[in-house]
Amino acid sequence: MLDCVRSDGKSVDLKFCKELSLERKWQMNISCVVECPVNCQLSDWSAWSECSHTCGLDGRMWRNRVVVQGSQGDGRPCPSQLEQWKPCPVRPCYRWQYSPWSECRVEEVVCGAGLRYRNLSCFVSDGSGEGEGSMVEEELCGGLELAVNRDKLIILKETCVLPCPGECYLMEWSDWSPCLSVCAKGAGVDFGSVQVRSRAVMAQEPENVQLCPDQDWESRPCTDGECFEYKWMSSTWSGSSRVTWCQRSDGLNVTGGCPPINPPGDDNNSCDPPCQMPMSFCTEAGVCMCEEGYTEVISSSGQLDHCTPIPILEIPTAGDKKTDVKTSRAINPTLPATIQPGRTGRTWYLQPFGPDGKLKMWVYGVAAGALVLLMFIVSMIYLACKKPKKPKRQRQMNNRLKPLTLAYDGDADM
Repeated sequence: MLDCVRSDGKSVDLKFCKELSLERKWQMNISCVVECPVNCQLSDWSAWSECSHTCGLDGRMWRNRVVVQGSQGDGRPCPSQLEQWKPCPVRPCYRWQYSPWSECRVEEVVCGAGLRYRNLSCFVSDGSGEGEGSMVEEELCGGLELAVNRDKLIILKETCVLPCPGECYLMEWSDWSPCLSVCAKGAGVDFGSVQVRSRAVMAQEPENVQLCPDQDWESRPCTDGECFEYKWMSSTWSGSSRVTWCQRSDGLNVTGGCPPINPPGDDNNSCDPPCQMPMSFCTEAGVCMCEEGYTEVISSSGQLDHCTPIPILEIPTAGDKKTDVKTSRAINPTLPATIQPGRTGRTWYLQPFGPDGKLKMWVYGVAAGALVLLMFIVSMIYLACKKPKKPKRQRQMNNRLKPLTLAYDGDADM
């Protein structure tokens, strides 16, 4: 926009500048190009690619397309999806697989050096890796390379040793275990990391086991071993027994590692006398207790006499009927309250005995309260039945004067 300005900086009408024929130093217009809207143009979808897997359920096929011309102005933009995939047709997976080794066989003798054998069979699976699959006819694996786990060296027999009676035979070394840290978790003590392997002793006759050496094992140092924590675990009681085991902090059940001091017992024979009453079991402390839903009845000698069902008292809420108070057998007395379907009340378990077999404190409180209440009732009955003494009536004074009798002695003073 062009404006005419006076010497004092004030804008005036353009005619004053035109009358003075002042030169215009600025260009007032310029040419430009307005882009026309152009839509995005894509190529056609390519052909589907080969399947990513030759068999199984995880194979995929892909196709794509490219942008031929991008959008301009207000034209339709290009989509973000330029690639598509779909699952491949399901095909069974065939492979060669060994059978387990046979027992060691010797010829014309009963022990010593011999041979063991295994077969090579054709197996089919869905390719997921779960399960070994099923054995099928060998013709179905005819088009495959004769190899097991990409190993082309096929071994169907090997030498073995069958121990003689009275002799022992050491099995082959096992694989090296994962690298483990010899440490005390939580105490910051680490004695380094090791790997171990072992080989078992096999005796031909059971009576010769004592003649065999102990199980052979060896170790070697390693690096970056993980530090685990070990603790005893036990299942719930099933009758008079349960299962105990040692578990590592990663959830793996192991042999050894747990402290050998005071492991949980696996039967109820650790109680003296044994827990032979119905619905009873032996605790880790060596005390006979009752199972859930039952309470202990202790004999005069302090031993468990029998287990009796625990009654429970259901306290109704405002939404229940006034008469909806009942007593039933406890299902789980270890829980402080049980909410039944459709009820919002609280369930109190009347269990007078504690885990140590002694009466709980609330039993003494209830007994003391009952004694005070009984004394109060007796006192009220006594006061109500006692007859009060009638007060003596005061004799009413007679308003009339009684006659006064005087004796006259003849004196003139009268």
